[in-house]
Amino acid sequence: MSQLRRLRKLVAGYKQAYIIQGALLKLSELASGIKDMREFYPAIHRLLNQQLKADNFYVVLCDQEQQFFLEYFADEKDQKVLTDAPSDAFASGLTGYVARTKRALLCNQDEYLRLVDNGDITAQGTACQYWLGVPLCRGEKVIGVMAIQSYDPECHYNQQDLALISNIAIHTVTAIDRVKSRELLEQTVRERTQQLQNINYSLQKEIRDRTNAEQLQSALYKISEMTAKSTDMMSFYHEVYQILAGLMKADNCYIALLNEAGDRLHFPFYLDQYTPTPKERTLQSGLTEYVIRSGEAKLISQAQLLDLVKTGVVARVQSGSVQTAISTSWLGAPLLVGEQVLGVIALQCYDNTYSYGEQELNLLRFVSQHIAVAISRKLSTEQQKRQHEELEKRIFERTRELRQTNLFLRLQVEERKKAEEKLFHEANHDALTGLANRQMFLMQLRQRFSYRNREAAPRFALLFIDLDRFKLINDTLGHHIGDLFLIEVSQRLQQTVREHDLVARLGGDEFVVLLGQIQSDLDAEEVADRLIESLRQPMILEGQQVCSGASLGIACYQPEYQSADELLRDADAAMYQAKSFGRNRFVIFNDSMRQQMLLELGQEQALQHAVDQKQFAPAFRPLVQAGHEVLGYQVLLDWQQGDAEYKAELSRQAAQAGLMPDIELELVRQICQRNASTTLFCLTLSNGHLNNTVLFDKLCHVLRRSVLPLHQLCIGFKEADLLRLTNTQLANLHQLKRLGIRLLVDQFSAEVAALGLVVQYPFDFVVLDTAFSRSLQRSDQRKQLLQVLLSLAQTHKYRLVATVAESDESRSYLTELGCCYFADSSPVSEAQSGLFQQLA
Repeated sequence: MSQLRRLRKLVAGYKQAYIIQGALLKLSELASGIKDMREFYPAIHRLLNQQLKADNFYVVLCDQEQQFFLEYFADEKDQKVLTDAPSDAFASGLTGYVARTKRALLCNQDEYLRLVDNGDITAQGTACQYWLGVPLCRGEKVIGVMAIQSYDPECHYNQQDLALISNIAIHTVTAIDRVKSRELLEQTVRERTQQLQNINYSLQKEIRDRTNAEQLQSALYKISEMTAKSTDMMSFYHEVYQILAGLMKADNCYIALLNEAGDRLHFPFYLDQYTPTPKERTLQSGLTEYVIRSGEAKLISQAQLLDLVKTGVVARVQSGSVQTAISTSWLGAPLLVGEQVLGVIALQCYDNTYSYGEQELNLLRFVSQHIAVAISRKLSTEQQKRQHEELEKRIFERTRELRQTNLFLRLQVEERKKAEEKLFHEANHDALTGLANRQMFLMQLRQRFSYRNREAAPRFALLFIDLDRFKLINDTLGHHIGDLFLIEVSQRLQQTVREHDLVARLGGDEFVVLLGQIQSDLDAEEVADRLIESLRQPMILEGQQVCSGASLGIACYQPEYQSADELLRDADAAMYQAKSFGRNRFVIFNDSMRQQMLLELGQEQALQHAVDQKQFAPAFRPLVQAGHEVLGYQVLLDWQQGDAEYKAELSRQAAQAGLMPDIELELVRQICQRNASTTLFCLTLSNGHLNNTVLFDKLCHVLRRSVLPLHQLCIGFKEADLLRLTNTQLANLHQLKRLGIRLLVDQFSAEVAALGLVVQYPFDFVVLDTAFSRSLQRSDQRKQLLQVLLSLAQTHKYRLVATVAESDESRSYLTELGCCYFADSSPVSEAQSGLFQQLA
């Protein structure tokens, strides 16, 4: 029997060893296969449950300061208590007791109460029937406690269980170290991997940042380059949009700009999937104005937009009758140049799955500054371009008016060069004949003078040409034939002279020829002979034969000449000398002509001095009617110095110089300042007082301020002058009549005897031409005309005045018919006779 018990005991021992060995083997497998401690403790729990009843199991680890940390627990009673248990609770209980004693403990309920009574532990949690705990030791150091407990009285733990769990605890520490080492290694690997990932992320982020920076820099370069391109503004805005779309999502984008006054918005670029391009409008309360008012970039979500609308900060803007759609995300930045807001660039999105962020906000804020500068420069460039184009247009229009040409300017450089060449040609050439004009000729002549010092003996001559009978041709055959005549003359001139000689038209019928590189003055004479002969030949112009000729003045270069103007002046003087000798001839300027010019210049200066000093006064000749009764006086011009010949020369020069209207006006002013009660004053004026508005206004002004009653003043004009006036200019006669003066037509029938004048206009006196009066007795036709005039005088209430000497037989004939006449006596000044004392 004893041997049988020993064998059974031995079998039980082997069985226990086998169980322990199997448990340790499984524990080793767990330690080798499990990497996470959160999986390792449940695996140990399952291993214990396979060997013994261990539904309630926990593992507690502790550090050097005896701080306990619950690693794993499973308890059917105190599950929540263990979860919330503080660290010191384990230290004062059975767990802490095993850790302090470093010995395994198999404790039943009685042993538990004994330990509590002895003060070794503190009662905690629900009391168990059995508690089995072993220390987890690493050498002599306790690193924790592993324990199982049972609340079932039927479940008993014994020493075999204690031995099993003790052996498991020993290998558990090794397994924990292995698992923790592996976990630490894996943690280290994970941390290193995370570090590498962070580094890689940083590198990727740096790469992205650099790539974005390169893209941004490239975009800024493109924006800067676009300002220098010659594209229009619409293309410019599209290119800006393409650049912006390469940086961020920009399916819906618009640019709004303020006008110069800053009170209206227009949208030069607008791209939106729901809303058409809005028209220019005044400032309202939209998001665009919100950004303009704040002067800052704004990122607004749909919720923020609704809040802004609700609070009244912004209002939804309508585009015509269509209200704009609500965007899910709106991004806008002001276009700032310095402190000035040009407008806003905005992006918006209607996709609920996408919204703009701070990165896009910062990017748009940065890019908008450069876009604003580019837009400002582009607008300035466009404005300068428009101003330049407007200036070119004005120049073109002005040139067209002056040159009567149709020039079309092009923006391309080649066409501009062609236009400039054409402008230069037209500015320096006569439009009708194609010859050089006055400007071009003077430039060439002055240039020839500037080169004279480079030559040893410069020889050149200037021919001044004036066409004979051109005015007659132009007036009788018409301006068209006159133009064709000038063209034919220019062609003959060019065909007669050499290629290197310069032919120019100064204006009207005046031409000049610059002969260069002549051997002697005889060369200039030969050319002049050929020119005269060429121009004498008849011309057939549109089926009509036209004959003309030319008068030439020649001035050959002499070292005494200081300027080109002097040479032109002398050639002109020689031409006038040739005209005075007759047609179809030339005259070479010489010293005697220069002396004559100086003499005429002195006379002109004397005339100007006499006019400035008012060295003239009215002279009077009686107007006598039948019965030798003085009706009034004819007022004539009397110079106060010189003999009769000198006075006549002064009058001629005054007429040529255009000074006679001012002198006549002064005579009218002197007569109007007289205070005569009955005397009539008759004064004949030049036609400039009728065809020149300024002179006519001055005459009316003098008459309105007259002291002399205006019905005692009679103003007359020559018949030949009146026939050259237009109906509008002749209407001034009626205006003079309305002022109250009397009117006179002088030298009537000198040319055509225009009866329409005396019938149509309210003349008070008709003065017959001297030649008409003298030849009256010898011409029956003129006697008939006289009878007609006398008949019309009865109807139209005017008086006929004869200008014939007393010795002439026509005087008595005219006076018998009732005509008045001017006395034969020479005109006398007021100081020469007491006759006019009554007029003072």
